[in-house]
Amino acid sequence: MMRQGFFGPVLAAVALAGPGHARAQVATVEITPARVTATAGDTVQFRFVAKDAAGRALAPGAALWLTGPFEIAAADQNGLVRTFRQGAARILVRVGGKTGIAELTILPKGPSRIVMSIEAAGVLAGGVTMARGVAHTEDDEPRYEVAVAYRSADPRVATVDAAGSVRAVAAGTTTIIGEAGRARGEVAVRVFPNPVARLDVTGQRSARTGDVVMFQAQAFDAGGRSLGALPVQWSVSGGGATVYSDGGFVAKVPGSYLVTAVAGSVAATTSIAVSKREHDRVFEPVTSVIFSDVQAAEGWAVNDALYVGTMAGRVYTYDISNPAAPQRVDSIVVDARLINDVSTTADGRIGVITREGASSRKNGIVFLDLADPLRPKVLSEYTATVTSGVHSAFVDGHYVYLTDDGARMMRVIDFRDPKNPREVGKWQIENSHLFTNAETGATVGRYLHDIQVKDGLAYLAYFKDGAVILDVGNGIKGGSPENPKFVSRYTYSTVDFYPPDMLAGTHTVFRFRNYLIAGDEVFPQFFDTENRDRIKTLGRLHILDVTDIERPRKVAEYHVPENGSHNVWVENDVMYVGNFEAGVRAVDVSGELRGDLREQGREIGSIWAASPNGFRPNIPMTWGAQPHRGVVYATDINSGLWVGRLRPKRPVP
Repeated sequence: MMRQGFFGPVLAAVALAGPGHARAQVATVEITPARVTATAGDTVQFRFVAKDAAGRALAPGAALWLTGPFEIAAADQNGLVRTFRQGAARILVRVGGKTGIAELTILPKGPSRIVMSIEAAGVLAGGVTMARGVAHTEDDEPRYEVAVAYRSADPRVATVDAAGSVRAVAAGTTTIIGEAGRARGEVAVRVFPNPVARLDVTGQRSARTGDVVMFQAQAFDAGGRSLGALPVQWSVSGGGATVYSDGGFVAKVPGSYLVTAVAGSVAATTSIAVSKREHDRVFEPVTSVIFSDVQAAEGWAVNDALYVGTMAGRVYTYDISNPAAPQRVDSIVVDARLINDVSTTADGRIGVITREGASSRKNGIVFLDLADPLRPKVLSEYTATVTSGVHSAFVDGHYVYLTDDGARMMRVIDFRDPKNPREVGKWQIENSHLFTNAETGATVGRYLHDIQVKDGLAYLAYFKDGAVILDVGNGIKGGSPENPKFVSRYTYSTVDFYPPDMLAGTHTVFRFRNYLIAGDEVFPQFFDTENRDRIKTLGRLHILDVTDIERPRKVAEYHVPENGSHNVWVENDVMYVGNFEAGVRAVDVSGELRGDLREQGREIGSIWAASPNGFRPNIPMTWGAQPHRGVVYATDINSGLWVGRLRPKRPVP
């Protein structure tokens, strides 16, 4: 099982509410330059002038510099800004209760390599396939907008045009090369003789939207002899369906489609009728417990107990022996502004809660004695290496894998003796722009947001650095909890999906079957969870095929347009999503997944988790949803606790 966490009030937003002081009353603050464009990796010096109401410059006194979004740039307290990633940032300085603002546009780094791929590495003479080159920066961010020039190492075997269309000429092997400036990549293509005189295409003739249907092409020579499996090129009529290079077909729009296979100059076509995907279950609310004066955070159900963290240093305990009527029994308070994450061991005997914003500045994690599950007691705490705060933690056996807010790394805590936990391992990603903030001592330039561990593999949501997979006992790379080993990584550029001025990155990870969900969290540059205004979010779930664990590849996605996403859980081929303003969503993820799941009609239903009596009235902001014993427990930041269920549709009379 897994946990993720809310991004929390950005420190910059909190700081903006602070007083600030100057030696005389400040009326205005101006930053220069007011607008500037830089390339990721550059540093830019900003300065400010504070003036009184008469326009006279003042001695500045104390000043506080800030940036937002923080993950693309950082300012020191002398106004020197380091840039990390492409996007649009605001530079702010707070003086005497007034704020000056400058606009910073950050261009992406240039390409350092070209990642080449090809639809079919084997092609029959006379046939066509597509090569594609994508420029990547040194941080492994793709830059799809960069034009790639293609050429063939041996045009006698195959040629390639400016669009990447490869035409097979004669039997042999050659290399297709992609170039953009000094960046280069290549992919091999093999051309086979073409003995095909006839093709037959087979595959099922009907399907629902979202079903992946595999078509096969059987080739025959002039004598009618079967040639076995040979490479062909696939296409489909209409815009409501897609057919992939392996013959996989999926439709998002009901209708009839023609699917065609081509081998050189020989083609064959078949048809398929696609009906609308219908669900035999509905997703409905069972009950709710509304929070009016506090914001809910993570929820965790185990046995007959439910634990709900809050943004107020308190964890509530509920008796859920009757899920239709959760009863609050007790609570426990710790020194924290935000209890972002709460979870337990599989048997429910030991609990772990994370702390951020402790008044003592000793955050870390707290272990709970759950011998009496509904009346937890503090057993011990671990702060030695994580005093700066822990955003998320994942319990696996007698280990806790946690995120270190200061060093922005994963640390592994052994609590075999829960009264004396100790750190036994750690791992962090390295990139070209890491540095230590001289004022705070925190690592800047990376951010680890969430962790899940399953079957000896740790999955890390590393925000701008994407999803990272580590061996922590699986054996594939010889790793262990004490010595995690890198397995693979999947990266993408958030500006390909969201406005460049929003705080965006890989926030959550969840492994099920041969898929890994890598979910985004997307917030405004500055926001404050303490006020009662709506916080506008965006986000989507990228669904990666990890059958080859060393080469994750995106095959599908799910998102609700113009709405955010947060935590996700999959059980019995149903994905439950805490979809922020879109409430709780239940999505059918049975069978093979390809394409846009929502457009295909895979969404079963939703619960609008909002209340007129909530902390923010009538605005859902659902954190996450956990299926447990036939129902689903969801926490909503704005309204509290919700219980839902899937039930069979009642027959129409």
